[in-house]
Amino acid sequence: MPDGHETLLEIEDLSVHYRSTHGDVAAVSGVNLSVRRGEILGIAGESGSGKSTLAVALLRLLRPPGYIAGGSVTFRPKNSPEVDLLNLDERRLRVLRWRSLSYLPQGSMNSMNPVMRVEGQFRDVIEEHSSLSRSQIDAMIPRLLGQVGLEPSVARMYPHELSGGMKQRVLMAISIALEPDLVVADEPTTALDVTIQRVILQSLADLRSAFGVTLVVISHDMGVHAQLVDRVAVMYEGAVVEVGDVRQVFKQPSHEYTRSLIDSIPKIGPVATPAPVGQSEAL
Repeated sequence: MPDGHETLLEIEDLSVHYRSTHGDVAAVSGVNLSVRRGEILGIAGESGSGKSTLAVALLRLLRPPGYIAGGSVTFRPKNSPEVDLLNLDERRLRVLRWRSLSYLPQGSMNSMNPVMRVEGQFRDVIEEHSSLSRSQIDAMIPRLLGQVGLEPSVARMYPHELSGGMKQRVLMAISIALEPDLVVADEPTTALDVTIQRVILQSLADLRSAFGVTLVVISHDMGVHAQLVDRVAVMYEGAVVEVGDVRQVFKQPSHEYTRSLIDSIPKIGPVATPAPVGQSEAL
């Protein structure tokens, strides 16, 4: 958890709509949310609650028919003046991406170039967004892979040679290659088995410890938030209905929807034995 309460990202009254033949549909409605430097903030909610739409909107990755209907997103990178990401020109936004602001998308299976080795995918990002030489980049790659628990030999592999968990960790390594201020991870454990999920969660926690990276972790799985985040924001029907310290939210949720999400977590304990057919429980 960060020592202070310096705000890195401030989302104010953000609304996102999708155009349809039946009129505009609000996917995100008037969201107000802050992200503190150095923390891991979780965004929770079931599918369709607006979590991923919120992420791609603040990163300016929203595609038609979606559009930003209103609001502002103030970003305060280190050693640079604050900017409103929603009103930033494309040139300045391109400078910020990867160097100050990174995105770990859903679906690692579809997020890598299938005909390029892993090392080439690192080079593409780093050469485009930094002035490092080829030799400097090549020296970085084994270290970055090691940070997420992968062997240096992975650099020479193609995506089809990697498991789903390995692909996800490669993308994590690429996302922190230039030590950005903020990484947004959208459903980082989806479609992975529970053993690999644990590895991914530990790798995300290590990124904060090793690099001081601020993380926004989007997940429908409340168990992920319980294990990883410092604070959690709960979204329901496009709105944030509760924000708080993760322990406080789990112990005393203030919104009925949050309670239902917590109750959906599988629990270990004795199972009540049903009464024999034809007998009451009192017997």
